[in-house]
Amino acid sequence: MLSDRDRTLLAPHVALLRRARRDLAAAEAELAEAERDQAESTTHTDWRDRLFGGVLSVDEGRAQQYRRSRKTRNVAAKARDEARAQYEKYAERVDSLLEPMLLEDDAGYRARVDAVRACDKALKACEDMRFRIVSTQAEPAQTPKQDWHEAEFGRQRLAEVVAALREDAQRVRRLIERAGMDVPAPDTTGLRTAGPLAEQSIRGLQRQLDVLIKEVTEWRAAAHRNRITALRAAHESL
Repeated sequence: MLSDRDRTLLAPHVALLRRARRDLAAAEAELAEAERDQAESTTHTDWRDRLFGGVLSVDEGRAQQYRRSRKTRNVAAKARDEARAQYEKYAERVDSLLEPMLLEDDAGYRARVDAVRACDKALKACEDMRFRIVSTQAEPAQTPKQDWHEAEFGRQRLAEVVAALREDAQRVRRLIERAGMDVPAPDTTGLRTAGPLAEQSIRGLQRQLDVLIKEVTEWRAAAHRNRITALRAAHESL
C-alpha cells in the first residue's frame, strides 16, 4: 500500500503518463481506421495499383484513392509509433519511481523481482560453466611428440576441469531448483577424466548447456514479463 506521500510524489508523473496513454489510444484508433480505409480502397484496385502504387493504373480516380489511403495509413502509423514511444518514456519514468516503493510495501511484487533475480543467477551460472568448457577446448591439444611430463600435466588438468564442472553442475542444479524452473539440470555422470571419450564427454556437456541456456533465458524472459505486468498494473491503482 502506497503512502499519501508516495502518491503525491508520483502524481505529476502519473498525470503525464495518463495523457500519453490517451494519446496512444487515439493514435491506435486512427491507425485502425486508416487501415480499414486502405483495405477498402484495395477492393477497387487491380494488381498494377498494388504493385506500382497506382502509377500504371487504368483508372486515375481509383489510383488516387488508393494512394491517398496508403499515405494516410503511413502517416497514422508514424503518429502511432511516436505516441507509443512517448507513452513508454513516461511509463518507464513512473516504473523507476514506483518500483522502490513496491519493493518496500508489496510482497507479491517482491516475489516477482526475486524470481527474475533467481533466473539471472541460474543463467549466469550456466554461462560460466559453458565458458569453462570453451576455455578448456581452446587450450592446445596434446600431440604424440609430447613427453611424459607434458602428457601427465594434461591428464591432471583434464581431471581438474572435470571435477570443477561437476561442482558447477551441482551449483547450477541448486539455482535452477531455487528459481522454480522446470528444466533439466546438466548431467555430468557421463564425464570422463581419461581416455579417448574424455573430450567427447565434455563436448556433450557443452551441448546440454547450450540447450539449458536457451531454456533458462526463456524462463527469465517470462519472469521479467510478469514483473513488468505487475508494475504496469500498479499504474492503474494510482
